[in-house]
Order: sequence, then C-alpha cells, then structure tokens
Amino acid sequence: METTPEIIQKTAEHLTSMSPDVLQIFINDAALEVEGIIVSEGNKQRLIRYLAIHLATLKAQTIKREKVDTLETEYDVSANSVGLESTQYGQEYARLLQKLTKKKSINLTVF
Repeated sequence: METTPEIIQKTAEHLTSMSPDVLQIFINDAALEVEGIIVSEGNKQRLIRYLAIHLATLKAQTIKREKVDTLETEYDVSANSVGLESTQYGQEYARLLQKLTKKKSINLTVF
C-alpha cells in the first residue's frame, strides 16, 4: 500500500492539521531517501512512512511554552536528541532500516 498524506495523518494524529500538500512533500523526500534500499515494497513503504512522519514532526514541533510579551516560544524538543533520535518515528525508522538491511551471515566450520 502506497504511503499517502491520509495514511500519515492516521498514523500520527499530531499531523492532522498539516496540509496534505505539505505532507506529500515529506513523503516524496522520504521516498527519494529510501529508493536505493533493497527491501520488499511493503517494507520500503514502512520506511517511507516513518521517515516522512519524522520529517513532518520536526516541522510541526510541539510548542511547550509561549510568552506573548517580547514574543518567546519554546518548543518541546529534547536537547539530547539529534537527527533520527529526536522523534519516536525517526527512532523507529532507524530500527527498521538496521533490521531490514542487516547483512545475513552464515557461520561455517571447516574441518
């Protein structure tokens, strides 16, 4: 099943207010990122979905605190997390990528 803005919004409720056109941009970027990875089409769509949600989540950072006088906005982002680690969706993308692309090895014993 191809990843669509509707699937993204059903998977990540915090993105329901984001325009489908904007979500499609993140889907397209994610698809370009994973196009060279050799996995089944179903797994490729899973990778695209989680990476697109990660990218969209970075764009739609949750506001933790907003101060009106002198306009100050603080986003709810962990200072210790960067890159894919900064969202649960990026972490899941990284986990899947590692699992799906891990080299299979055969242990042989020569007598």
